[in-house]
Amino acid sequence: MKNFNLYFKLKHFDVLHSTNDFASDLLRSENPDEGTVILADFQTNGKGQKNAVWISDSGSNLTFSIILFPVFLNPSKNFYISMTLSLGIVDLLGKFGLTAGIKWPNDIFTAKGKIAGILIENAIQGNKIKHSILGTGLNVNQKIFPEDIPNPTSMRLELKQNLDTTLVLRQLLESIEYWFQKLYLQEFSLLKSSYEERLLYLNERKKYLAGDDFFSGTIKGINESGQLLIEDEQHNLRSFSFKEVIFNF
Repeated sequence: MKNFNLYFKLKHFDVLHSTNDFASDLLRSENPDEGTVILADFQTNGKGQKNAVWISDSGSNLTFSIILFPVFLNPSKNFYISMTLSLGIVDLLGKFGLTAGIKWPNDIFTAKGKIAGILIENAIQGNKIKHSILGTGLNVNQKIFPEDIPNPTSMRLELKQNLDTTLVLRQLLESIEYWFQKLYLQEFSLLKSSYEERLLYLNERKKYLAGDDFFSGTIKGINESGQLLIEDEQHNLRSFSFKEVIFNF
C-alpha cells in the first residue's frame, strides 16, 4: 500500500450537542473529506463509552471528532483504530513531558488520574468499515472537576501552567497522523505491540471482578479482537470484552 498522508480539515464551533453526533449528521447529509475534524469549545451532551457523559469546561480542553474512511480494514480489526488514537494521545503527552498509559480499552491515565477518553463509532458495510468517527476528549487547562468524576486530571494540573489549546491540538493531530500512517500501511504487529507496551498494569498482579468471579490476575496483553487477556492464579489465560471485567476491585 502506498504511503498515507492525512490532511486534517478543521471545523471549529463554540458549542455543539456532541462532536460525534455532528460528525454523524455530516456523514448523512454531505460527503465530508477524510480527516475532517469537528472541534467544539463546549459540548452540551459530550459522549463517553457506554452512554457515559464527558464533562468539560468551555474552552478549557480539547473535545473533537475525526472522520475517517478505513475501508481497507476488516471489521474484525476495528480495535486497531482505537489503538492508533490511544497511541497518538499518549505520545502527545510524552512531548510535554507527561508519562501516560492506556487503561484498557482506551482511557488515558497519568499517575494522577484520567486525562483523556475516546469513543469510536464505526459504520460497517459488508466486510468493510464504511466510515469511523473518532471522538476524543483531552483535559488540557481544566483545574476543577465535578466531585462525582473519579480521579480526573489535566495537563494544566500536571504541568502547573496554562497551555495554548491550539498548539496542543496541532501537536496532537501530528501524533495521531503518525500512528494512522502505520494503520493504513497495515503494520498491525507494530500497532499491537506498541499498544500493549503502554497498557496500564501490564504484567502486574491485580485484583479483578468478572461477573460474580473475584480473582487475582496479570494482564498479558490483548488479542486480535481487542479483548483483554488476563492470566489468573491457575495460569489460565482468560479473555474479556469491554465491561466484562472490573479493574482493581
